Amino acid sequence: MPILTRTVTCERPITWTAPDGTTRTDTETYPVQVPRDWRRGGLAVATTGTGILLAVAVAWSTASIGDLLAGAVDPVIAYSAAVAFDGAWIICMLLEWLARDEPDKARAPRTFGWLALVAAMAAVCVHGWLSAVEHGFATGIIGAGVSAIAKTVWSLVISHTAKELSPVAQAWVRERRESVDAELLDARLDVELLRARARIGAYRAAYAAAPAIETVPDPDKPSGQPAPVSPTVRSAVRAALEVSPGAWPEDIVEQLARIGIETDADTVRHLSGQHPDTQDSSSGDVLKLVPHSPDDTITDSVRAAVRTHGSDVDAVLSAVRRVHGPDVKRDTVRRLVDRVAG
Repeated sequence: MPILTRTVTCERPITWTAPDGTTRTDTETYPVQVPRDWRRGGLAVATTGTGILLAVAVAWSTASIGDLLAGAVDPVIAYSAAVAFDGAWIICMLLEWLARDEPDKARAPRTFGWLALVAAMAAVCVHGWLSAVEHGFATGIIGAGVSAIAKTVWSLVISHTAKELSPVAQAWVRERRESVDAELLDARLDVELLRARARIGAYRAAYAAAPAIETVPDPDKPSGQPAPVSPTVRSAVRAALEVSPGAWPEDIVEQLARIGIETDADTVRHLSGQHPDTQDSSSGDVLKLVPHSPDDTITDSVRAAVRTHGSDVDAVLSAVRRVHGPDVKRDTVRRLVDRVAG
């Protein structure tokens, strides 16, 4: 009978021979009549009905407790706080259901759930007692009973779905759960350790990239002890020397001062490999190389630099950049040097 059975679609492989003689395997579907699972259907109906009872209980308690609190605070805040009364024992019921196979773990949410239910019922009763309607206290008691009925029915559903296990079986289940929990915790620890090692590696790479602090002689100290050079100053000086390798140390100091980095000429000489009492051999020539008119081009400057430095591309590039700025390309200067020198 259709009411006692239901149709389930199943699949099975079939082998057949095509007209060309090849054998093929396909999948076909076929219907199967199976008995209806009335127990599962009944549990679904009970669960749905319990959900409806919970919705009614929440609506009634929220309306009653919210109206009670609205006399003291804004209605929006009052009704929002009213949800907490039923929300507390409903959340506890969910936790109890999740731990329905672990009596020890379910005990705490079950106990607090009943306490939260009593608080919600008391608040509904107080609202009925203080309301101006006739038989208000009786209305409050009946309204509180709605939450009690919903809570009791849900507790019965949980008890029905919970598995009754002997102490030995419960200990076996607990041991297996502890083993799984330990594996999950170990996996989370592995992830945390990997992240921690990655951060440690990033810190070490960041700080190890900066070389040790260099020192330069401090002429103000009679003992001749060197003065430390911070990594920031060292990096800035080297960057300036790379852009203008033929510049005077005093010019480098002035350029860095414009961007807020304080240093001195001796430090620049030390980092550039010069001695304090000497200047770069090309610095004077670089300063002498200036445009003769606003119409001078890079080619004109390259010719002048070649006359002074010869075919040394690095020296010519430094001189040309001194005149036309650091944006001059090395390849451009190299081609011009080859053309002029050739």
